[in-house]
Amino acid sequence: MVAPFTFPQRPGDRHSLRRGALPLFLAVLLAPLAAYSQPMDTAPEDRNSDCVDGFSPDDLALFNFVETRAQVNFGQYASRTIGSIEYRVLPIFNEQDPDENNWLFRAANRLHIDTREGTLRKQMIIHAGEPLDPRTLTENERLLRSNGYLIDAMILPRRICEDRIDLLVVVRDVWTFSPSVSASRTGGEDSSDAGLSEDNLFGTGQSLSLGYYHDADRNGRTLRYRNPLIHERWAFRIGAADNSDGEELDVSLIRPFYELNSTWSAGTASSYSSLRQEIEYNDQVINSYLQTREGYSAFLGWSQGRQNDTISRWQFGVSSSTERFRALDDTRTLPADERQRYPWISWSFEEERFATADNINRSHRQEDIQLGFSHYVQLGYAHEDFDSDRNEVVFTLSTGYATYMNQRHLVHTQLYTRGQRDSTAVRRTFFGSAAHYYYFINEKNRWYARISFDGARRIREDEQLTIGGDDLRGYPDDYQRGNRRWVMSIERRRFSNWHIFNLAYVGVAGYIDVGSAWNTEGATPTSPETLANVGLGLRLSPSKFRVDKVLHIDVASPLVNRDEVDDHQIIVSGKVDF
Repeated sequence: MVAPFTFPQRPGDRHSLRRGALPLFLAVLLAPLAAYSQPMDTAPEDRNSDCVDGFSPDDLALFNFVETRAQVNFGQYASRTIGSIEYRVLPIFNEQDPDENNWLFRAANRLHIDTREGTLRKQMIIHAGEPLDPRTLTENERLLRSNGYLIDAMILPRRICEDRIDLLVVVRDVWTFSPSVSASRTGGEDSSDAGLSEDNLFGTGQSLSLGYYHDADRNGRTLRYRNPLIHERWAFRIGAADNSDGEELDVSLIRPFYELNSTWSAGTASSYSSLRQEIEYNDQVINSYLQTREGYSAFLGWSQGRQNDTISRWQFGVSSSTERFRALDDTRTLPADERQRYPWISWSFEEERFATADNINRSHRQEDIQLGFSHYVQLGYAHEDFDSDRNEVVFTLSTGYATYMNQRHLVHTQLYTRGQRDSTAVRRTFFGSAAHYYYFINEKNRWYARISFDGARRIREDEQLTIGGDDLRGYPDDYQRGNRRWVMSIERRRFSNWHIFNLAYVGVAGYIDVGSAWNTEGATPTSPETLANVGLGLRLSPSKFRVDKVLHIDVASPLVNRDEVDDHQIIVSGKVDF
């Protein structure tokens, strides 16, 4: 049996906002493409006849990412000088495979614009002339795999010499242009959308989409654009929506900590939305109002990078948020307006422990899982002198731990809290915990279990915790609501080698969901009523398009309150995980 993990080697504003966003969007979109077509990354070479060839760019083994990458241990080449770095972009369909060598798949390969070599080069954190660090190399693979326009990525030895090692960066493209029409049903509610999207514009890693959508709450037209590879790793994003009940606009320009060894980050973001909020309980609308939100933030970050296999990062920033509410014809109660402006400081910590797996939440793809501890703390202070409504501390705290044991068990736990506190009490405060557990029976079969608890203090109706739909799949959306919630699910997952038309892998899952939501505050506290359902689901994991999504087709039946809800729910949705 193939072990499910392979570890890397390691030691021991609204209108003004809209006017300003359009020119910036056009400037970024129309930037010259010459930067994406630079020559191969090379270092001066001392040509040595004592070299051994590694993987060729034409090697058919390159299409088998999981098996091929598992054969290579870069630990034995640590500190050897990197010579040249060559790039190989594999086509969407493997024309050497008889199952994929037909006129339709060949035409798709010809029509698709391959990822540009310069796009990959911009994401490299290893360079010719430097000593090889296996940890940094595997991190570079993770960075490449995080792109939704690549199905997989790996780095292999191209040529091995006594004084250097030449590398081959291998990625495989997916089909990224999508004129799409889709429909889904979750929790008794239907939704649909149609539009055009391109997730790898001209092979540069940029994304652009135009669309129309309709769901249970609203319908509207959307525009989304993102360029994650502006000079020095700056990422620009803009999103706009013209909805039936309002509008939305988000703009950001951020330089993240893009690698573990990054020493600084910075950014700014602005958002505006005006939408109708509908509060539902047991599939009935019990309140509604118009909610307008405006916000902006700016920050600077600093880090020493990797220190003894741990990474600590500091950020300093300012944030502003304003929420206004207006009554509608069917409004029963209206929240009070609120304004917050405050400086803040944050600290994050993580361990440099990662595992590579397949058939966890993706079918036949390498997945990167972070292990060890991770912490995050953010503290801010809103004051009337800053034009805030009140004086209070604004806080966010979270901690998590993941561990992998005995080649069979993966456990991830998390605790969190966020909210505000003035001199007397907390308000709009959330807290909770969650645990996820995977048991690996063999390469294709898994058990998965999760349990979570969430609570809140002094929150608005539109912030209440709900249950039904995605988390309790046999009941409609928002079947129960309140300020307390717990959910537990147990799944038996089966991955298969069934590759439908060589476009999507098939899997199945059987599951039991149990949970409850109730209210302990306000004029009408409720008692917890435990709900439960059983279900069976089909999972389709695309292998040539939208590889960031898994299509879920579920049929779930309630075991409690069967006389109040339908005897089954049919759920069709796209999710990130299996």
